[in-house]
Amino acid sequence: MMDYQWIVMKKEEKVGTIVLNRPEALNFLDPWMAKELQEGLRDLEKDEEIRVIVITGAGRAFCAGGDIKSMQQKKSPHEWIARLESIAAVIKDMLSLPKPILASVNGHAVGAGCNLALASDLIIASDKAVFSEVFSRIGLIPDCGGIFLLPRRVGWTKAKELIFTGKMITAQEALQMNLINRVVPAEALEEETRRWAEELSAGATLAIGLAKRLLNLSFQSDLEAILQAELSHQTFLRYTNDYQEGIRAFLEKRKPVFEGR
Repeated sequence: MMDYQWIVMKKEEKVGTIVLNRPEALNFLDPWMAKELQEGLRDLEKDEEIRVIVITGAGRAFCAGGDIKSMQQKKSPHEWIARLESIAAVIKDMLSLPKPILASVNGHAVGAGCNLALASDLIIASDKAVFSEVFSRIGLIPDCGGIFLLPRRVGWTKAKELIFTGKMITAQEALQMNLINRVVPAEALEEETRRWAEELSAGATLAIGLAKRLLNLSFQSDLEAILQAELSHQTFLRYTNDYQEGIRAFLEKRKPVFEGR
């Protein structure tokens, strides 16, 4: 595992954790952190022992988006495009990565940080966390996939409200509008994240990964294409060790021991 400057990597049994580690800067997501995050994700993807990935932040923020001060610097259109593309590449990797990703939101998740959480498959948040598509407050539109991801979480009308106003919402409000999955007390976030990650890692992660792929494709495909994809994926899964174990466990009335194979 390579050395990182802006993230911390942890591997504990079947769970790989990436900690955004610039707490003094509220974990601003810039091209350098994005590059390390992308490399970290790819490292965990290749590790056959890792079956679930957790992303969280150090300090009081999950990720406060882009560094507004650095945005004041005059850059050429080419430089700005390169900057945005480097971060967009992480979002694409997260959506295509065949392992479940759990965002553990410990504090502010705003702008690009909000969309980084949305690119995860599941989101658990501290009751002190806040979320915002803050872009309109500085005359921008959401990037990092926000335009695509947000309405798929909260619906068309609520997405417009959050994007147009750029308002901050609490974790409880985010839960009520289905932007996130769970809210827990701040002091219990680490423990509850670990418990959920371990639960996921014990599941049929090969099937979960393929289900993730088809769910993402479903927004860009018609019913016939998805039915055909289900057919081929289901046929493949019927010849896996996990399927055989699942059938045996069901018949023997015991909990299955899946291997992700």
